Amino acid sequence: MHIPPASFRVTPYGDVDTKVLDSLRASYDTAQLLNLVDRLDACLAEIGGVGSIREDFLRLHGMAMTVLEGFPLTVATSDVDSIWAQAMALQEDISALCSCLQAGSKHVAPLAALAPDYQD
Repeated sequence: MHIPPASFRVTPYGDVDTKVLDSLRASYDTAQLLNLVDRLDACLAEIGGVGSIREDFLRLHGMAMTVLEGFPLTVATSDVDSIWAQAMALQEDISALCSCLQAGSKHVAPLAALAPDYQD
């Protein structure tokens, strides 16, 4: 009786697809993951960090509530530009963060491909 080789390999971090594992061992640069951490840190520093973008969303929400819903001021007018300038600045920060995260996703995708394809 011929038993074919297993299509997966058992590792300390779960079963992985054998072919993908062999391919990644020959070509994947794990240092890229550390580079992604550095790039994410740089991107977050450029936009002022996660807390800053969160505060920008909250500030824009307060401005929108006043302009669109007629609510009383919750954001001092001396502290911000126009609502549209605030929205444009937030859009730029979101775009920069998305670009960074999309680049990270491309480097993580090969590791996600390690998921075994169990066949019964």
